[in-house]
Amino acid sequence: MATERRSRRYQTNGNVAYQPEYRQRVAERPVRKEVERIRRPRIQPRERVTARPNIQVRPKGTIAPFAVAGFLAILVCAFLLVASSAQLATANKDIVNLRSTLSDLQDQEQKLQAQYELAFDLDAIEGQFISNGSMIRSRAGQTVYLDMLETDSVVYYENVGQGLSGLLRQTREFLTNMLP
Repeated sequence: MATERRSRRYQTNGNVAYQPEYRQRVAERPVRKEVERIRRPRIQPRERVTARPNIQVRPKGTIAPFAVAGFLAILVCAFLLVASSAQLATANKDIVNLRSTLSDLQDQEQKLQAQYELAFDLDAIEGQFISNGSMIRSRAGQTVYLDMLETDSVVYYENVGQGLSGLLRQTREFLTNMLP
């Protein structure tokens, strides 16, 4: 047995060992005229084992109330921003219109002021009073005194009415004239 073991030779093709008796069986077969093909085992492609990562999927949750409140707060702020910018635009338009009206009124005021100053010509008034003798010009070195000893005078209108009823009626007329 020991001699048999030594006589057996193992052949290796790569890393695969064949049976030792295989050569002997091939030699014992009758040789055909045709070349017999030795079938080699088909090498099958290795299948890669893909390891997928073990990911835990979060279950579908509910919407947080703070997120809804925050979203609504953002919408309210955006709406207020748009509304305030619209108000600002209308206020700017009104200011431009008022400024143009103000410049027109200032021009009109200057014209009316010039007319008013022309209506009261002090030289003409002075000449009129000097001509009729009710006013006299003081001369150089002459002292002029103003007499303030006389009492104040009151002008009474007879159409006003008398007593408390007249006072109430005047007050009511005054207030109605003051208020629009």
